[in-house]
Amino acid sequence: MGQPRPFADTEPSPEARRLARKSRRQDNRRQQILRAAREVLLASGPEAFTMEQVARAADTSKAALYYYFQAKEEVVAALAIEALRREVEAVSAAVIAAERGIDGLAALIRGRVEHYLADPDAFRILYTWAPTLGAAQRLVLAEILPLTAVVSQTLEAKLQRDRKAGLLHPDADPTRLAQVAWLTSHGLLSYAMNQPHPERGAWRPLCDEACAALVRGVTR
Repeated sequence: MGQPRPFADTEPSPEARRLARKSRRQDNRRQQILRAAREVLLASGPEAFTMEQVARAADTSKAALYYYFQAKEEVVAALAIEALRREVEAVSAAVIAAERGIDGLAALIRGRVEHYLADPDAFRILYTWAPTLGAAQRLVLAEILPLTAVVSQTLEAKLQRDRKAGLLHPDADPTRLAQVAWLTSHGLLSYAMNQPHPERGAWRPLCDEACAALVRGVTR
């Protein structure tokens, strides 16, 4: 038998390390730009929001800014996607923690309402300003549907188990129930965002009643 071959060197090459450092710098710079852009967007609103303002706020040149984003719509889309990912993370945790599907319905509604009442600007960026600037179709196709599908599928699986256990009305459709929960939370939030000072405490009773009404309508 021949001599065993020595293990290949697994250390990254100098070029690979250089590229990794460059990638980290670019990621950090992109995040710095987005933080500055969020402040500008919140201060000026979507209509007056410009790339020039973002470049000044991020302390960078317009040429450097355009390396990362080709237009202000792309900047707002990136901010919206970040908001969506934080939403899905918060709501997923609430739905996963729910023991039953009917508890998950309430968890989804409460989770979304609580999440956005704590950060109403994120709701406006994702659901009001991004569509205003024409980013809606891209977000729906590329991000919103795949990410929210993870939450919906988890909830639907729990509702299926509830129906088999006799907890739900036999005609209850888990997919539709999950959609109703999303729409209920969105309706509450849309209404809250039009109030002068949407505060968590003031909205809890209404949110609780919406959750209770939905559960009453589908349980046996």
